[in-house]
Amino acid sequence: MLQRFIIFLLSFTLFTFDLENFVGKKTHASSILILPEKRPYMSNKYNFSLGTINDMILKEGGKTIGKILKQKIKKNETLSLFLERAGYQNKQINAIIAKIKSNHPSIQILRNIPTNHLINYSVPKNNLGFGINFKIGKYKDLYVWQDNLGKIETEITRRPFKEIKYLNKIEITDNLYNSSLRSKLPKKIFSELVKILGFSIDFQRELRKGDIFETLYSQKLDLITNEIIESNPIHYISAKLKDNHLKFYRFTNRYGEANFFDEDGKSSRKTLMKTPLNGARLSSGFGNRKHPILGFTKMHRGVDFAAPIGTPIFAAGDGIIEYSGWNGAYGKYIRIKHNNTFKTAYAHLSKIYKKRGMRIKQGDIIGALGSTGRSTGPHLHYEILLGGRQVNPLRIKLPSGKNIPNNEMANFHEQREIINSKIFAMQNNIKSKEFAFLKNLQKN
Repeated sequence: MLQRFIIFLLSFTLFTFDLENFVGKKTHASSILILPEKRPYMSNKYNFSLGTINDMILKEGGKTIGKILKQKIKKNETLSLFLERAGYQNKQINAIIAKIKSNHPSIQILRNIPTNHLINYSVPKNNLGFGINFKIGKYKDLYVWQDNLGKIETEITRRPFKEIKYLNKIEITDNLYNSSLRSKLPKKIFSELVKILGFSIDFQRELRKGDIFETLYSQKLDLITNEIIESNPIHYISAKLKDNHLKFYRFTNRYGEANFFDEDGKSSRKTLMKTPLNGARLSSGFGNRKHPILGFTKMHRGVDFAAPIGTPIFAAGDGIIEYSGWNGAYGKYIRIKHNNTFKTAYAHLSKIYKKRGMRIKQGDIIGALGSTGRSTGPHLHYEILLGGRQVNPLRIKLPSGKNIPNNEMANFHEQREIINSKIFAMQNNIKSKEFAFLKNLQKN
């Protein structure tokens, strides 16, 4: 009987949560929620964090404390300086710091507490003891308090969290960025989505109104504060364009390396990126054009992307910086040799971050967009050189990255089907919730 009640309670809770998503009350109004994943494995080295210092004292035993206050660390302030500002005596401060260092010699938090870091504390008065509590990173807490004899106790605990998967749907109405904001897609997930699809889609030229993007991703929820700790990673992306339907799955191989592959195990990555910057507009294509400064028709041997000055420029692929510096009409200029076949060039930069001879990875920031050299306004002039000859970056067919080897295909198929089954369950779950909701509305 008890088991049935628990199942009913869980079902009712999830139904209510999903229903609120459907009618638009939750943050992820367009996302579909499924059951949380099992709580991640927590090392036996740490107990779970509790809600307050009082909760810890009640659990472990200790002197009663007064009102719990909250303040943030100021710039360049250490824990010692904070406690002095909060009203602790020097003798107490020295004893607290010494105890923390003695019990937890490996933690670095005392050396560099971030500005605006929140400290929960109570100041000892009369017969009341003290208590201190603050987060260490995203997943741990440090508690400091006194036992009934006045001895200082400390404990590092692990903050309890759960992982929830969302399936977010974006329908393009104007551009990908604005449409993603309306769908409540987290910014970190949006950046990863653009990076993954940037090899296959030209976001400036290929998107049309009505195109559909679906993203399956995870969020970690702090069970004490009910706040999102972080959003990652993406497990699956689907892009339904007018003339194309792309699907990419996250696959982790036997060595723990994760990358994205299509349904057949082919890499989402290409040797080079089509557009080595985000949020830009194609302002001039490859081919003959009337030069805006010289005034006569001249071959334009690259493509121009207009964007604000300072926009980060990414390395289009792995390689070595072959040229870095001023280059006549090109202004501040970088050229990367990727292999014996391909090179890329980036002109009119405002800043250069990489020097000649440096080895770089695809996606590394190598400079900032500008308007140096012979330029009428802020833009990036981007070239791909094939065998030393400039070719059209938007039309060249680029070789893919490494595909999944045959001895990993069975593992990939297994991971792919797990993701597909979750997506199927989520899509059907929300449809049944919507049907039940509409049916109840009709009755009323």
